[in-house]
Amino acid sequence: MATIAVFGTLDTKGAVHQFLADFIQKKGHGVLLLDASLQPGKGIAADFSRATVLARAGVELPGNLDRTKTAAAMGGAVGVVLRQLVAEKRVDAVISTGGRMGMRMAAEAIRGLPMGVPCVLATHAPEEIAEVLVAQKEVTVVKCPLKPAALNRLVRPFLARAAGAVCGMVEFGAVAKWMANKPLLLASRPEDCTTGFERARLLLERSGYDVVIFAGGRRGGHPLESAIASGTASGVLDLSLSDLALEFAGDSQSETAAVRLETSGRRGVPSVVAPTGLDAVRLKGPVPVKYQHRASVEAGAGEVLVRTSVDECREAGRRLAFKLNRYLGPVTVCLPLRGLSALSGPGGPLQNPEADRALFEGLESHIRKGVRVLRIMAASGETPFAEACARALLLNIKRQERDLKMLREVVFFKNAPELALREAARVLEPLSFQAQEWVQPTSGEPGGLYLVLEGRLEVLEDDEVVELIGPGERYGELELIFGRTRPVQLRALEDCEILFLGPDTFEQLTVQHPELDERLEVFMKNKLWL
Repeated sequence: MATIAVFGTLDTKGAVHQFLADFIQKKGHGVLLLDASLQPGKGIAADFSRATVLARAGVELPGNLDRTKTAAAMGGAVGVVLRQLVAEKRVDAVISTGGRMGMRMAAEAIRGLPMGVPCVLATHAPEEIAEVLVAQKEVTVVKCPLKPAALNRLVRPFLARAAGAVCGMVEFGAVAKWMANKPLLLASRPEDCTTGFERARLLLERSGYDVVIFAGGRRGGHPLESAIASGTASGVLDLSLSDLALEFAGDSQSETAAVRLETSGRRGVPSVVAPTGLDAVRLKGPVPVKYQHRASVEAGAGEVLVRTSVDECREAGRRLAFKLNRYLGPVTVCLPLRGLSALSGPGGPLQNPEADRALFEGLESHIRKGVRVLRIMAASGETPFAEACARALLLNIKRQERDLKMLREVVFFKNAPELALREAARVLEPLSFQAQEWVQPTSGEPGGLYLVLEGRLEVLEDDEVVELIGPGERYGELELIFGRTRPVQLRALEDCEILFLGPDTFEQLTVQHPELDERLEVFMKNKLWL
């Protein structure tokens, strides 16, 4: 049984929304009714009243807003609550009905829903949701012959079809989930990369993954971000950032650009990102004066691609680094040294090696420690580059699985929230030591947590070996909490690869995630180290 959210202005259209809810329940599905009334007043009973919706979303509507602004604000509040319910796995689909104002509100409500959540809207005014229909993934419109304000013999059949449509969608969705037996990878592909990207896709599919590809371009990033938000992806291969070029050049502040490279970072999804497509901005209409004397290429449909300057590329690298530095999961940046696209490669009309170098330098000078940067001697559309990106993604997926598995075995991380674990994995410091090299040379240094990936460590006390720590094992849980608990030294018995979590970093983690601090209190209170 699925649960479907029915939302709308219940003060004026309570009867039609109650009809939808009753129909869905008769089909055997659960219903959550949300009141999105624009004004406080009496309506049918709802699972989430108007006041509850506003409070849960943290929104307060000023009394002086006109109806259009009120509808947008109320729709935004409903959208926040719907996203929360989807994330909590309490809602599988959404449906609403209404007139022009109701559809304006509904458009705002469904705008940020992740891919995979079916949306059905029944209205006589589909033009009010035209914009969201272009960008949204799964929106079905059932057009009514007249405004669905009350129940009558003309409106009821259309409402029944809308309710039946959303029921059918969730019922097929359950089958689709059962049919999906492979982990999912999401990828954005440069517009000029076909053969090379196909080789990379085959490499990923042969490794056991189902690959969904989003073509690059002006709107390419929006559906990708939405698909990532659905929470089904095991990894992201983001090789087309052309939709960010205008934003990074300072001539756009679009909502889409603002969220690009945010979702996978916030969710801690293993990722590979390449600055492909940042070599040119796509313009339509009269070309602004600042671009008129630059190299350019006609792109069809009245559009032109204009080369980004050295300064714009340097700033693009800096801004890209800023976004990547906030990733919670393992992320690798792949730099195509022979061209950011086919147009800017050797002999291309937009070739500008100095601008490319400025982008790479701007990125590498601001990227944080822990983000791997691979410099690949190939152009972005060539097979060697695409395959190197695919291998880097597979490595990041394995790296995250390994790191999270080892952290879950640490006593005070067991059953910790996934977000806290991914943040901890992000700040682990990779260390390498040669045989007989001191890992912890003196017994007076503050202790930390050592997770051994390869090789073996020996623990010495008074120059005597008291313990050996091998691959997959750890040392220093107590030292991480209490500082050095005994005068010991650590030495590499053979070449070692280690992940280290220091006390200062761990303290920052407990500040950012108070639930970890609570777990530590339970840990110490119950003496779980004994």
